[in-house]
Amino acid sequence: MRVDFFDTSCLTVISTRKVGISDANSNSNTPAFVKYDDEDTWDFTVHNPNRYEVEYRAIDYCIDVFRLVGDDTFSSASIGDELIKRCEGFLFKAEHFVVFFEIKTGLGKGWFTDACRKFEETIQSFKEHHSDKRDLIRNPIISNKNYSTYRVPQNYGVQNDILRDKIGLNIEVKLSTSYDVA
Repeated sequence: MRVDFFDTSCLTVISTRKVGISDANSNSNTPAFVKYDDEDTWDFTVHNPNRYEVEYRAIDYCIDVFRLVGDDTFSSASIGDELIKRCEGFLFKAEHFVVFFEIKTGLGKGWFTDACRKFEETIQSFKEHHSDKRDLIRNPIISNKNYSTYRVPQNYGVQNDILRDKIGLNIEVKLSTSYDVA
């Protein structure tokens, strides 16, 4: 069955100049959510100075995407046995862009590789089920709020090559934990 990444139950429309997204409840298996106040608790900031209507679509813990077992090619559906790794969500401005992002709050072993695998599987599934929007996809963003102690992961080049080969995009590690809507 088709996976609908535009399911309205996972939608928040943003038209404010600045808004935050928090993944504070990830341990309770709930999706990252939009916050309008208490900036100290934001994990990811969306700057929207022109107040465009931008959609935030939660994916992780909101949209079920299952891997279909078969040959070596990737395939997914909305029902199945094995959930794929999913990134937090994406920002969407109709006819302009789709930007997937993953929020990380620690620098433990494997955080970068985990984020890349989430992008790989999420974006492959998105392209499979929304091929009409594949040209709108921009480089995904890994946001790590511990940027003050951040250093480029040793495997950045390798993971970037793998991601580029699988989905045709480079990754962008945002140290400022934000995205500027243009």
